[in-house]
Amino acid sequence: MYLDVSTLLGLLVLIAFAAIGWFWSDSLRARESMTAACTRICRDMHLQFLDETVALARLRLARAPSGNLTWRRLYVFEFSESGADRWKGRAQLIGRRVESVQLDNPQGITILGGAHPASSALIVKGSDDPDREHHRLQ
Repeated sequence: MYLDVSTLLGLLVLIAFAAIGWFWSDSLRARESMTAACTRICRDMHLQFLDETVALARLRLARAPSGNLTWRRLYVFEFSESGADRWKGRAQLIGRRVESVQLDNPQGITILGGAHPASSALIVKGSDDPDREHHRLQ
């Protein structure tokens, strides 16, 4: 079977559109997953998840803990403690797992992290307070 240049070019264009469609769909699923995780984390910590959305800040290739090559996405979002203030948060997703979440607030930085799913992430209060708070989200 012989493929001429126009058939080969058409096939390459079709493959490119399929790859773009897959990436777009994967990015939407990742964003929805991160929005749900941030909503759950803010609710469990008695915070208001403002605008109920996350925004992609950085995208790069990385190795998952399993060794597979996957996307590492950094999302930013905003939350409030009282409704009158506005604080920034950052959440990192590698593949489908929440790698870490960082909440910046006046009491110090709260880091939820380490390769745990967001529903059971470890909280480390990062203030100057010697009584560092450790517990798991349910």
